[in-house]
Amino acid sequence: MRKQLFLTLFIIASVSLYSQKEANVWYFGSNAGLDFNSGNPVALNDGLLRTDEGCSSISDENGNLLFYSDGINVWTKNHELMRYSAGGVANNLEGNPSSSQSGLIVPNPEDKNIYYIFTVGTDFIGSLPYPNNPGFRFYTIDISRGDGGEIISGPVNLSDGRERQWSEKVTAVQGKDCKEIWILSIVQNTFYAYKINKDGVDSTTPVTSPSSYFLRDKRGYLKVSPDGTKVALADFTNDGSGRLVLYDFDNATGSVTSNGLLLTDGPLDGSPYGVEFSQQSTKLYASLYHENSDSFRVFQYDLLDSNIAQTKTQVHQEQGYRGALQLAPNGKIYASIPDRSYLGAIENPEDNPTDIIFTSNAVSLNGARSSQGLPPFIQSFFAPVKLIDLNTNEVLNNTNQIFCIGDNYDVAPETNNPSDIYTWFKDGKEIANTRILTINNTSFGSGLYEIQIESNSYCKKTYTGKVQITFEPKPTIHKIQPYIQCDFDSNPIDGFATFNLDILASTLVNDLADVTIDFFETSDTSFSSPIDKNNYINSVATNHSILVKVTNNNTQCYQTDIINLQVNPTGLTSYSDEYIHELDQNAANPDATFSIGTNDGFFDFSLKTQQIINNSGGSLSEMTHDFQYYRTAADAALQTNQIVTPYEDDLFSNGSDVYIRISNKGATSCESVGNFKIFVEKIPIPQGNPNEIILCVDNPRLSPQPHTTPLDADTGVVTDTYKWYLDGKLISGETSAIYNANASGEYKVEAYRNHPEIPTSYMGYNTFFVKESNQALIVSIKSVDDQDNPDNNKIEITIDGIGDYEYALNSTNLSDFVKGNENLSYTFTNIPPGLNAISIRDRNGCGITTSNQISTIYFQRHFTPNGDGHFDTWNVLGVNNDYYEVVNVQIFNRFGKLINEITDKNSQGWDGVYNGSTLPSNDYWYRAELIDRYGKTRKKTGHFSLLRK
Repeated sequence: MRKQLFLTLFIIASVSLYSQKEANVWYFGSNAGLDFNSGNPVALNDGLLRTDEGCSSISDENGNLLFYSDGINVWTKNHELMRYSAGGVANNLEGNPSSSQSGLIVPNPEDKNIYYIFTVGTDFIGSLPYPNNPGFRFYTIDISRGDGGEIISGPVNLSDGRERQWSEKVTAVQGKDCKEIWILSIVQNTFYAYKINKDGVDSTTPVTSPSSYFLRDKRGYLKVSPDGTKVALADFTNDGSGRLVLYDFDNATGSVTSNGLLLTDGPLDGSPYGVEFSQQSTKLYASLYHENSDSFRVFQYDLLDSNIAQTKTQVHQEQGYRGALQLAPNGKIYASIPDRSYLGAIENPEDNPTDIIFTSNAVSLNGARSSQGLPPFIQSFFAPVKLIDLNTNEVLNNTNQIFCIGDNYDVAPETNNPSDIYTWFKDGKEIANTRILTINNTSFGSGLYEIQIESNSYCKKTYTGKVQITFEPKPTIHKIQPYIQCDFDSNPIDGFATFNLDILASTLVNDLADVTIDFFETSDTSFSSPIDKNNYINSVATNHSILVKVTNNNTQCYQTDIINLQVNPTGLTSYSDEYIHELDQNAANPDATFSIGTNDGFFDFSLKTQQIINNSGGSLSEMTHDFQYYRTAADAALQTNQIVTPYEDDLFSNGSDVYIRISNKGATSCESVGNFKIFVEKIPIPQGNPNEIILCVDNPRLSPQPHTTPLDADTGVVTDTYKWYLDGKLISGETSAIYNANASGEYKVEAYRNHPEIPTSYMGYNTFFVKESNQALIVSIKSVDDQDNPDNNKIEITIDGIGDYEYALNSTNLSDFVKGNENLSYTFTNIPPGLNAISIRDRNGCGITTSNQISTIYFQRHFTPNGDGHFDTWNVLGVNNDYYEVVNVQIFNRFGKLINEITDKNSQGWDGVYNGSTLPSNDYWYRAELIDRYGKTRKKTGHFSLLRK
């Protein structure tokens, strides 16, 4: 009936197991000290302790210093070295001031005169006059002896033969009650827990627990949470590989009961050194040294979260080396960074990380200097005892309690000893002397409640505690009319139907944002079995009552009321079916060229509503009734997934069922339910062609252009009508399925279809793409022949046309055509002597154009009359055809003498013989005159070589 709200900056509902004053005086660092007896820490400079790390101190229940130690030396409250019972000076205990937790002082649970110092040594001794690691040991001190105490026994070795491997870690916490204390340490991967009771330390039967984590180093702190449920260790390593590890702890058995949860990420986070829990054991803090940035970091973890590791949050960082964290009697956690004249502090350790306040110079040391360590204490010095709400057995710790107006509450501390004296205060005034306090909004009401417990049991302690309580109102529930449901299932007269109670929410309360609404059978007075409010079948036929519970989400205060349910045996009404057309998937795609049917469509249900009203004979109207449409009978019954405007968002496939629920206007009273089907008609999709259709036209193009190509868009339905468009413009008068296109462009065709049950025609479309092309028209031909290198003989052709052209020399075989770099021109090279013709093919299929014959001749540059079949005669090549009518070639020697004449164009040429004599190798001259069939004369003079080999 209430909600717990986490407080900021102060602790409430805490009843200390001890008075906390045993931890009120600290000595640490280089002659540094603090006194917490006034509430706020005050610097002390009278201590003799000078230590790099380990230190410990203890006060009596009134906060008076008893003694302190660095794990080697023990000083009394008079700041003098304590002595052994044999008379020797206590300056040789087997701890080490360079051990992280060199010493820890623990009181005997029942004998106020007996204390124990537990020491852990170290391997790091440097030039100090200390032996190798002596392991885990303890000494017994009787403060009633001597002047400030005397060591009456010890050292007792607790190391189980593993001295050299022992870590620098030790902590302590009370057991299940104040009769016993657990002292806890770790070596490698094994925890050792020793029980302390009125008979002293049970040194012979330790409780050992394995750890899945194996220590990489001995350094770093070990702490148990004040409530005795968690253990945290920091494994400090120089390379940053050590981790912060969290375990579960059983303070009844002394067992570490989990394998260990790794909470840091090695060198990325830094190497952990100090650890500490908040006073309420809800948060864990760790201090780390990050070598790369040479920084002191503090991380927070939320121990109430199901994934503790994921809550890791850095709450502070500053330059500095490793240092300890220590919870103080004022609830703050103090931080020590070496060689500073002050300590830092986490001011509000219970808060969330975003609200954490870390003060670097929280308390001055008045000229003294800090080191790495701070004095640890038995963690139970800081533990809260729980305050309980006896009505619910709910723990009130760590919260600002919200109670509900109109309810009574019984509040009591968890401890219950008949001999203890209990005194309750409210806002500073005494109000009761009983253990159990009963309060409500009129009896005491809101305020700050404090309890003081004077213990007369064996613990002999004084407990104090507080809790802030605020009374808040319960939600208001509006009275509503009975919820009437139509029964239209397979047995519409049995009096049972399905109810959706969730639809009542808005009528029951004004603001749904801050409340939770649940429903119960009236017999469920403990609210243990909420009914399914989205799908509830009444358990009593026809008329039935249930209970509604409305809970305020902020305060958890709740109110209840009765809801009446009624079943109306209506059956299911049948309505006429409806027809729609499918949608076009490409309707919204501007780049689409054809329709694609979606196989579904939407229906305007307002038309159906009007149809039902028109057929009701005046009994129905939109003023008096609500008309709701659903896809399933279950949805109609539960009024879930209603079909609402815009109706375009609800698409239906062919044969879909629709249910209509008719209710009285603005009420949860169902009058009838009916159904009908929706049938979906296919849109007409005309034929089209995504590929280009070629229209062959004349070259040059005639106007008007007489040629056409048919575009067939027939849908196969003779009653369909058509519209044709060319490049987006309607072609007037063209309504047939086939259109004869006589021009290039994009032709869109729309097909329209009518259905007797669909009020308007519906359409689909497709597209044709027509492209004009034609045969090539030759514009010019340029020929270059008789080159010294025959490869340089060439023919250049230029054409005109709109086709896609390729070229072939002396062939019309498709495999001989080639595509040039230019569409309208091509150059052939290495032309053979003789007559040549060029063919041009339109690749779009509009035909082949072939040129007239082109003459190419070649005057030989030499000949070798040696009978090898190659150039055995000299001749003019390429004239032995009908292109030339007259050939007259005269050959002269170098002196101008005519030695041969060629007049027959079919002549084999001159063989190098004159008058029967073989002429020698030499240059010879010629004069040629050629007349073609067009009467055009070509003359040329030159010389050639006769080469005899």
